[in-house]
Amino acid sequence: MISRNTLMATTLLVMLSLFMTGCNAFEAFDGELDGRGYQALVDEGNLKLAAADYANALDLFERAMSEGETGDESYRGRASARAGLAGFNMFAVLGRLQNEAVPTDSAAVIFSAASLIKDLALLDKAIEDMNRLMAPGNDDLLFRSLMAGLSAAKTLLQKYDTNLNKKLDGPDQIDFDTNDGKTLAWAELYAKLTSETSAWSLEKAYIELTRAFDGRGTTWATLSPLQGINHSGLYTPANRSTIAAVGNFATSLKTANAWFGNSEAEFKTLLMALDGTN
Repeated sequence: MISRNTLMATTLLVMLSLFMTGCNAFEAFDGELDGRGYQALVDEGNLKLAAADYANALDLFERAMSEGETGDESYRGRASARAGLAGFNMFAVLGRLQNEAVPTDSAAVIFSAASLIKDLALLDKAIEDMNRLMAPGNDDLLFRSLMAGLSAAKTLLQKYDTNLNKKLDGPDQIDFDTNDGKTLAWAELYAKLTSETSAWSLEKAYIELTRAFDGRGTTWATLSPLQGINHSGLYTPANRSTIAAVGNFATSLKTANAWFGNSEAEFKTLLMALDGTN
């Protein structure tokens, strides 16, 4: 019979041998993880998302993509991880949009919800991923449209909140020439936030929200704010307010744009009115 001391000594020698040859158990375990295929990595990433472990979820989805295969599930997963790291939580955002003290059908409520976002760059990357989906469902449309609205608000604050008090007000340098070399000039910014082909478009977000929310409530006919696209469906009062808020945001930008180059004072007044702090 092998003695206990002999067994322990043998175990130590085996462990030492593994260490000396560089073939330790941890490397073998890591190799096993690295060897997993695309679908296994995606599935594990979704489990991490469910646990709100966004950093590890992001790593898993990026490793899945490095396998040379991409699809809606990996883009959706990476977008969700990036959005989570940016501070976006759909339930928290909808709670803010639909229960805020400010008018819930105004651009101001979108600025209020945008305060939840801590990293605009990551949020924008999430929006890019969501717009790569080949067959987006209604949940996808809701997800990326809400992100687009919040991104628009954060982008305007990034450009025009020059006194860094997290609101648009009198001391801010809102003028025709505001350009710090880091943000888009007004013409490019306006196109980004309104063109129906832009991933960050409020016009596109409005249209997609009418599709995403359709199905519960009473009949309501909508007209998109910039292109005048019609849609009729069933909506609850809260969901109608959220759609209207995005529409009013886009309309306000359109009105401000009409004054750009004509009246700097009026342009500034209209932009300062967006977040409801004046």
